This record gives sequence, structure tokens and C-alpha cells, in this order.
Amino acid sequence: MASTELTIAFIGRLTGPKGELAKLLLREVFPRFSGVRFVIAGGPVTEEFRRLAADARVTLRDVVEDPREIMRAADLVIGSGRVALEAMQQQRPVLAVGEACRIGFVAPENFAAARRSNFGDSAPPQAHRAEPLVADLERFQRGYRPPLETYADFLAEYAMTRVGPMVLDAYREAVRAARLPRRPIPVLTYHRVVRTPPADSRARIYVTREQLAAQLRQLARRGFETLTFRDLLTRQTLPRRPVILSFDDGYLDNYQELLPLLEAGDARAVIFVLGDRALRSNTWDRAIGEPDVPLMEDGMVRACHASGRVEIGSHGLSHCHLPQMSAAVLLREVRDSRRALEDLIGAEVGTFAYPYGEFTARERQAVAAAGYAFGVATDRGPLRIAEDPYAVRRIPVFPNTSGFGFWKKTAPWYWHYRKLLGRG
Repeated sequence: MASTELTIAFIGRLTGPKGELAKLLLREVFPRFSGVRFVIAGGPVTEEFRRLAADARVTLRDVVEDPREIMRAADLVIGSGRVALEAMQQQRPVLAVGEACRIGFVAPENFAAARRSNFGDSAPPQAHRAEPLVADLERFQRGYRPPLETYADFLAEYAMTRVGPMVLDAYREAVRAARLPRRPIPVLTYHRVVRTPPADSRARIYVTREQLAAQLRQLARRGFETLTFRDLLTRQTLPRRPVILSFDDGYLDNYQELLPLLEAGDARAVIFVLGDRALRSNTWDRAIGEPDVPLMEDGMVRACHASGRVEIGSHGLSHCHLPQMSAAVLLREVRDSRRALEDLIGAEVGTFAYPYGEFTARERQAVAAAGYAFGVATDRGPLRIAEDPYAVRRIPVFPNTSGFGFWKKTAPWYWHYRKLLGRG
């Protein structure tokens, strides 16, 4: 082979699969090249490695404090995992070969494979062979160089400003999941609370003040304690029989009728409010013939929060069908609604209710990425909140829900009962 003054460095621990790879390089690959200096760095350097590296062209380095000095002095770095990332940051060509497989020279055409396998460390194991490695080094010796200018875009995905928040979110989600109760908790869905039944409501998404008062009394008699989603994360211990009352849309009557009932019954609830504070009524219901009903004004939302009995959650900005929206609109609906409501009440908003209960994996991910602790659906989702806090299943309460029907809906076996009937 033509003599070319090159330095090629293999960096990695010299034990386990990586140690066997280093031995293969020393036995069957490096001896086939002349005019090339080889560096093996990682340690521990054993007598076997000293025998294999008897060639004067090979330098053995034990564990080094800063491998970047070796990378900067090398024309090519053979490595995987963090070694590959470090070498790319030093703008050195990388031949990705790891414990599991050989990826090849890191270049745009194999960025996806490199990312997926951690540069060859995490994949279905393949036995390393000398010939492909020899072919790689021959190609490099003949002058091939991967396009180093493309490394910057690839490395941006690993930037601390991007990875740090992802790690922190994963940690927080793990902590949240560990705190959540493993038993089912009934989560009830309401909308309006009215003094008299409206004659022109087609959707019938209301209960009367008397009905809700009776339901609160029934819960108290049965030993239930009303909680909020925030309580699930902040209370040291949970009651024996918890229940969550949730109210969608933030209607004016939630302030006028619901809040006094909560205060009189020593109860708590969650109200999901629209982030677009210019919305004054339920305009989204006009298409189904529902009459316009006023929503709470800003001061009323703040008063509900200040009462200590209401958790304010987000219901998006404008109550739209999120799965039908573009990625940009979804981001605004989820992220900007949270910001608007947090500015309004001066506190963290940690729960999001999907409008119409509609969501896919995309919407779930958007809610999690926006920093919410919970995503609340309708009658979809696992039976236990801890199984997926971004797909919380709820039980609707209607004006025709009788006392016995309410008892059933809050019984621990309710969802199993519905499943037997083919409705869940």
C-alpha cells in the first residue's frame, strides 16, 4: 500500500466487547497498513495488549483524563458512544464501530443509524470481522473524508440546551409517576352548573345546583374526599376514597353557582379554562345549535384560584379539534394557553384537558413537552392515572344522572361494569 503519514486512534475501554474489537484491530487490521501510526487508548493495558502492540507504529495509552488531546492529534478516530460525539465536536472524522456493530464513517447517509445505535453500541450484536474494517481504512488512506461541515447540524440534537430540558422533563415525569396512586380514582366530568334547566340546551352538558349539592352530600356520606390533580402530586398522603370533580370550558355559572357549593361543602374541583381571554362565550357550540352562554371573566377566574378550592387547568386557547390542527397551531394551543393562564392567576398551570376529548400520540406528546403534569381526556385511557397521566379517563355526569346512577359512576368497579356491557 502507498505510504501516507496518518494517525488513526481507537478510543474505548479495553475490556469486554470493546476490548475484543481492539484485539481484532491489533491482530488482523493494523498490520496490513504501512506508513500509518496507530494509537490504542482506554485501558486497562494488560500484558496481552502489550504483546499485540509490539509493532513500533502502535502506541498504547491507558485511561486518560482528557481523550480530546488524542482526538485532536489523530486524522481518524475509531469509536462509539460518547467517544464518537466528542470526536465530532473536535471536527475529527469518525469511524463508528461499537460493542454491537459497525456503522461506518459517520456521514449524513448514516446519521440515523448512528443515532439509533449510539454509534454502534446499542443494536442487535454482530460479530466484528477484519475485512470491512480494512476496507474502511484503505478508503480513508486513499483520501476519502466524511463531510465534517455536516457534523454541526447532527451535534445540535445533542446540545445541552436541548438535551438538558428533555432529561429534566423525563426525571420530573418519573417522579410524578412514582407519586401517583396505583388504585383507580374516579374523575368526573361536568360543564355548567345552573339554577334551572335551560330549555334550549341540545347538548345537555349541565347539572342543576340542587343536583350537584346532592352529589356532594352523597360523596361525603360515602367517605369520599374531593381532590385536584395538583393534590395528587403535592399531598404527602391521599385519602382512602379520593375523587376528582372537573368542569370544562370555564362557564360564568362555575363562579356563580359552583364556587359557593364548594365552599359550603368543603370540597375542591378543577376548572379547565380557555387561554384566549377574548372569548366571552361558547362560540364553538354554535355549529350544533347550542345557545351562547357566557364564560368567566378574568377576575372570576382569579377569584376561583384564590379561593384555594379550585385548580385552574388549560382547555387550549380556542377549544378547537387539536388532531385536525397543524403542528404550529397545536403548539400555540397547548403552550400559549398555559402561559396566558399562568400570567392570569400568577401560579403554575399543570393540567390540560383535550377539547372534545380528542387526542392522538402527537397531542399527548405536545402536552407533555409543554410542561403539563397531566393530560385529561374523556372516556379514553387506562383505568389508573399512574399508567398514563397524559390520557386520564373521565366519567361524564349529565342532568339525567340519578342518585343511583351517580353512585354507580363513582364505584370502583364502574369501568369494569361498562366494559362488560360493551361500552368501555
